[in-house]
This record gives sequence, structure tokens and C-alpha cells, in this order.
Amino acid sequence: MITLEEALDSLKKGEVVVIPTDTVMGLVCDYYNKEAEREIFRIKNRPLEKILPIFVPSIEELKKIVPVSKKQEKFLDKVWPGKVTCVLKSEIGGFRIPNDKFLLELLEKFGGPLLQTSANISGSPPIGGGTPSTVVDITGEEIKILREGAVPGEELQKIWVDIVL
Repeated sequence: MITLEEALDSLKKGEVVVIPTDTVMGLVCDYYNKEAEREIFRIKNRPLEKILPIFVPSIEELKKIVPVSKKQEKFLDKVWPGKVTCVLKSEIGGFRIPNDKFLLELLEKFGGPLLQTSANISGSPPIGGGTPSTVVDITGEEIKILREGAVPGEELQKIWVDIVL
């Protein structure tokens, strides 16, 4: 198991790091390091047109990357930290604040977002088992379940519908 210090050191060097997450084993790298991003695509044999999800340490950090509406923010407050990846802008990957002490500390100490994906060859089952996060699109008036995962889509739809502005 990698230590927090080892993970931080590797990320600061621009390396891809294998870490356990609250869902499946994952690969992470600095969101702003394009060379490390290309390395993730190479390792996974992932098609370049598939966007990578992003771990963020907070909603405030998320707002530095994409605009967040009041309804979106209320939804995120209810599902994060957790096993829900949310698409807020279609041309950028989904975002997530994981519910994992190690990852939250890593994100806080790293000081920025991390690109992340499961540690497996693209199209293969996750290494070591686990259930991936549920992926939702909250770019419009209606919530769209893009991938059913650890949190039931029906539960997320209810949260979305019940939000009062």
C-alpha cells in the first residue's frame, strides 16, 4: 500500500499513481499535467476521445474549473463526499469528491484536482472488484443517469427532484 507521502511525491513529479479509492482501485495524476494524462490513456489502452473523471477536494475547487448553478451545488452538497460522479459541463469529465480518508487527505495536501480512472484495461472489469461510482449528468433541468453504480440512480433522481431553490 502506498503512503500519503509517496503518493504526494509521485504526483508532484508528474507520475501516475495507483491508489485504492472508495469504489475501485484507481489511477490518478495531476489534472493540469498533460503528459501524465497521456500516460493514463496509454496504461489503460483507453480511447483518447473518452474523457477522464476528476477528483476535487471541495466544491470551491470545482468552481475554479466549471460554473456551478445553485441547484447543482445543493445536489452536490447532498451526495458528496460519496460514490457519485457528476457531469456539470459536457465537454469536461465528471467530478467527484470521494468518501475516503486517504484520498481526501491526498487531495487536500496536493492542493488541486486529480484526473482519475479505474486501474484496469479499458473495457475490462475493475481490478480487485468493487463497484464503480454512479455517473450522472446534471447539465440540464433533468438529471440523467449515465452509469448505474454504487448509489442507486432512483435515489439520486429523488434527491434532484426534491431540491427547492
